Amino acid sequence: MTFKPNLSVKEGLDHLAKRLDPIITARLADDLGGHPWTVVLEILDEKKGYSTGRRYWLHDLQAQLRMLTERLGDFGYPFDDKQRTVSTLGNELRIVRNQLAHMHDFSVEEAFRANDFSVRLLDHFGDDGLDTARHIRHEALVALASVEGVTEQVAAATAAVPSAARDEAEIELVNTAADGFETEPETVVPDPAVLVRGPSVIGDKRLEFEPWTVVQIGSVDVLDDLPKKIAKEKVRAAAVEIATYEGPIHLDRLVQMTAQSFGLQRVRSSREKKLAYQIRQAGLVVDADKFVWPREIDPGNWREFRPNDSTADRPFTHISPVEIANAARFIQANQGPLSEEDLVVAVLQTFGRKRRTKQVAAHLANALARLATDVRPEW
Repeated sequence: MTFKPNLSVKEGLDHLAKRLDPIITARLADDLGGHPWTVVLEILDEKKGYSTGRRYWLHDLQAQLRMLTERLGDFGYPFDDKQRTVSTLGNELRIVRNQLAHMHDFSVEEAFRANDFSVRLLDHFGDDGLDTARHIRHEALVALASVEGVTEQVAAATAAVPSAARDEAEIELVNTAADGFETEPETVVPDPAVLVRGPSVIGDKRLEFEPWTVVQIGSVDVLDDLPKKIAKEKVRAAAVEIATYEGPIHLDRLVQMTAQSFGLQRVRSSREKKLAYQIRQAGLVVDADKFVWPREIDPGNWREFRPNDSTADRPFTHISPVEIANAARFIQANQGPLSEEDLVVAVLQTFGRKRRTKQVAAHLANALARLATDVRPEW
């Protein structure tokens, strides 16, 4: 029987979805008071300001992978270890699921790697469905060895990790013009008052900023193949998942993280433009300030913000002016009348800053200028 990569990936992901529901249910049973675990995602969506009002299904793999890869309020990352094993595998599988949903034409090697992710995840949990997952992976391995004309051992070893990135000498330095980042002399943490939000099953805290954990899902060859169809599908799938996790995210940051997903640490300007074009074509909103918004958020009605301390991997200039203005409104509404200087200090602290470089000051001024024109939301 002819091996069909897409059917293999679908079989592996369908099996994984059946196994993850009881794993998630068992881990959170004592915390949810009889509620299904999907209520956690509904609360997260509300805290993130999603406009979809979506309901979730227990066997929906997309929902399950969100549970494994996102901070679940006061529960933290209940499925992970210190090495972030589950988050890493979960992010890889999020991209695979996205590719399958958009009818990506998987190669035999990609099918093996996708099924390998599932095996490793179920193995981590010691799940009873591991043997079935291994069988699906082995069928892909046999097909890969046949295609490559090598033994199964060699095929598994070469397919386990994407091809290495090019030597640094071949790559121009990354564009850092929009960075505006300076290390603070001491850790700056948000005022606890900005972290307070309505009570819920997962706690009464506001969601803080959480960076996407980059996973390498392909080699630089994928970027070299742009704008070919298969390369476009891979790049867009990665970019959408990153933007969904971090958005609103600055376009430059999304370009860099997408490039890193394919083994490239620094991006020359010509490639930067190609990646930015693919991101714009992926169905994501890119606003006038060059911030990319996930499909789940309506930029015109978003009223949330995500505080962070000074150790967070997010330069101040890579925080959307909309997000900064939202924080300023919240501070004004909850701390009473403030002088302009006191408001500036409070907003900077909310995002882990004290120092004001020219870039930081200009970015902050742009954000605060919106307070005079935007309608104030009800909190």
